[in-house]
Amino acid sequence: MQLRHGWLWLCLLLPLSLQAQPPTLKNMMEQQSPQQAEEAAPEPQEPPPEPTVIDEYERGSPRSSMEGLLHALEHNDFERAAHYLDGRNLPAAMADTPLAELAEEFKLILNRTLWVDLQSMSESRNGLAGDGLPPYRDLVGRIPLGSRQISVYMQRVPRGDGQYIWKISNATLGEVPSLYAQYGDGPIGEYLSHHLPEFEILGLQSWQFVAVLLMFLLAYLISLPLFALLKWLARRSHPDNDQLQRFIGGPSRLLFVVLMVREAFPLVRPSIEARAIAEGHALMILALVWVSVSGMELARERLNRGLQEKGREQGAQLLKPLFTIAKILIIIVGLLMWLENLGFKATTILAGLGIGGLAVALAAQKSVENLIGAITLYLSSPVRVGNFCKFGTQMGVVEEIGLRYTRIRTLDRTVIHISNATFVDLELENFSEREKIRYSPALNLRYDTPASKLRDVMDEITEALKAHPRTHESPLRVRFHKFGPNALQLNVLSYIQTTAFPEYLEAAEELNLAILTILEKHGVAMTDTTQLRWLQAPGANRD
Repeated sequence: MQLRHGWLWLCLLLPLSLQAQPPTLKNMMEQQSPQQAEEAAPEPQEPPPEPTVIDEYERGSPRSSMEGLLHALEHNDFERAAHYLDGRNLPAAMADTPLAELAEEFKLILNRTLWVDLQSMSESRNGLAGDGLPPYRDLVGRIPLGSRQISVYMQRVPRGDGQYIWKISNATLGEVPSLYAQYGDGPIGEYLSHHLPEFEILGLQSWQFVAVLLMFLLAYLISLPLFALLKWLARRSHPDNDQLQRFIGGPSRLLFVVLMVREAFPLVRPSIEARAIAEGHALMILALVWVSVSGMELARERLNRGLQEKGREQGAQLLKPLFTIAKILIIIVGLLMWLENLGFKATTILAGLGIGGLAVALAAQKSVENLIGAITLYLSSPVRVGNFCKFGTQMGVVEEIGLRYTRIRTLDRTVIHISNATFVDLELENFSEREKIRYSPALNLRYDTPASKLRDVMDEITEALKAHPRTHESPLRVRFHKFGPNALQLNVLSYIQTTAFPEYLEAAEELNLAILTILEKHGVAMTDTTQLRWLQAPGANRD
């Protein structure tokens, strides 16, 4: 049956899969009314070879006759539709059945089983040639009936004045009672249709529409105790997780209801229009997208809590924009799936967007690099906000790691903004990650220092390091390292147990004063490492 254009804007429809494969909404939108087809049809290059049959009901060709029949059925003009049916030689059981009644039953059968492609039907008064059928018969389609396939034929019959016209074959009409028994409204449908106002919504008759609403209501009522139990179990295992409660009571329940109605939908014997609408899977896709987005929000909350517990606040900050991007991608995929189900080619849509997307990608190349740099900084965490680090030749405290720039406060209190893509490629030295700070003063003693005094100095410096409350026990050493060019060089190594630089400076000051006191006690002086070169003229006296 042809589709009326008034409901095409209604795209949030039943998301129900059926076993049959009805035409898509796109196919039905492209199917034009007879008037539009005549206006849009190209003018023939040559006149038709046979004269046109003049007929009040335009039954001169298979296509025009079928167009007239569909138009009459669409407007419930069954008396007119009877003129398109060949009522000759029907079975005896149908002898007293009015053709108008057969037309009404035939409408329901066509609505629910066969989509007529008018464009494939012949416009010739002689029908379609070369189809393997007798010249007086054209095949419209086939309808399954149990293990059989019932052929719907247009048949060329005499009108009574010597002219031949096309009607629905009497062989097809003879199968209408059997077809109606399988595809008709049934006892309940007939009872409801006689007691409800007559209307049609989304390809559903009034009783079918009410039945579908009752299916949704029943599925929702069934979900109430089931999901109340699930929420109770979730509350026991995760008492503080309100997001999980919303996930169970919202998207999960909707998906359950939609799946229930999806399985029960064939019971109402929907029309092809309703099945084509259902094949859009709008509510199913909506439920799946909602479940996916809510599930990602649950995952983000759990990851965020884990990162917070590990002290990785930066990673937690990055989760929100990353999951937002992922949710947008899910919505886009859902939209493309919906369009694909309606009959539109998602690949064509993507190809159309590809050129524009390429231009945007090229323009946003630097921004994408900086975003990837931010992700790298957040995930690998070579530096964090508040860390003192060296990057390249600069040093400073990291104040912020944004999606585009990293802001650093230098020792001179100036602020440097460096792009993440550049910053992540630099050699980064993170001083704040030290668990302790090395203390290793350079002690260069004079060459005239006696060995005994040198030994005493090293022993007392070792004791001073061990006695200090902030020095680490190991490693700790004081060694006579080597004879330098102009000094006896001592190797002093110990670690201050602190990560705060001001505390380190305080401890280093105390140790420096202790070492200086030891040197003064033993009368040992440090040498000046400045090298002096005497310049003397030939024959001159150095004294």
